[in-house]
Amino acid sequence: MKRGVITPGSQLPSENMLVEQFKISRHTVRKALRDLELEGLIVREQGRGTFCAYPATAKGQTIAVVTTYISEYIFPAVIRGIEEVLSAAGCLLLLASTGNAKSKEATCLENLLQQKIAGLIIEPTQSARENGNLAYYRELDKRGIPYLMLHAYYPELDPAYIIMDDEKGGYLATQQLIALGHRRIAGIFKTDDQQGVKRRAGYLKALQEHGIEPLPELIGSYETEELYSFPYQFTRQLLRQNPAPTGMVCYNDQVALFVLEALREEGVKVPDEFSLISFDDSSLAVAAEIKLSGIKHPKTTMGRQAARLILDMVENKTLKPRLVYQPELILRTSCALRKSEKTTAEKKDLA
Repeated sequence: MKRGVITPGSQLPSENMLVEQFKISRHTVRKALRDLELEGLIVREQGRGTFCAYPATAKGQTIAVVTTYISEYIFPAVIRGIEEVLSAAGCLLLLASTGNAKSKEATCLENLLQQKIAGLIIEPTQSARENGNLAYYRELDKRGIPYLMLHAYYPELDPAYIIMDDEKGGYLATQQLIALGHRRIAGIFKTDDQQGVKRRAGYLKALQEHGIEPLPELIGSYETEELYSFPYQFTRQLLRQNPAPTGMVCYNDQVALFVLEALREEGVKVPDEFSLISFDDSSLAVAAEIKLSGIKHPKTTMGRQAARLILDMVENKTLKPRLVYQPELILRTSCALRKSEKTTAEKKDLA
């Protein structure tokens, strides 16, 4: 560990693996681990395992975390992952949120510049819109305070970041519906954040690659303040089209629930008459009777990794790490073969 062979934050092998690897007794392994823990070289986290500790220089320092929301949706899980790692490293966590409003982002950054922080993990606010707060980030650079952007990033700053490949996620979600025989596929995307813009780009790419013309009337775009009205209203409008779409890609699980509500009120059965694929694999994905298929968000895993990266930056072990999580499609009960395709398949089976 002192030579850097095992890096701070990395997980050590289990006791059984150490016994097997070094051909020593379990008692010897436990004594060695206890001694390392007393020296502050490792930390043990119940239910997770044993990890190489961060150097003492990181202990006692404050890491600020600013997300768009704190107590809603996927954010508690992301923040929990961050807190686990920072706590194990002996760091203090300073938490704030912007409500995805540029003015609140400015207030948060202004306040943080008045605090003594060692590093910052921050989720950009309305990341697809022009940003008037870049001067605050440049002041962080000037002061030598490292920051890591979460979920999206401001390209003007060329920052460190940890994100998902949202365009590929949009592509995979749309491709799945196409594979199920759907051709008239709608989409609802949030357009004031990069995630939504990229997911829409993936959706369009999949349609075009399969020779399906993207139709403007099937694509809904909304911004933060429209979440609780637009998805429901747009879905009702879609169902009045002739022919109506038979599938949809939703920006996230929150949107998908509003879509399900509209479909239910219109008497449209999911997945028999309409298939739905979403993003994030949140608790909402399994909260309703229809279990949502969708692209998985790593949540707690991403939070832990973000914390490890900012600690490495504080310790000057890395300058500008950039990590992109690849999308994983989780299939549940919200999508199925398009009705005509299903009928054909059933007839073939009977034959």
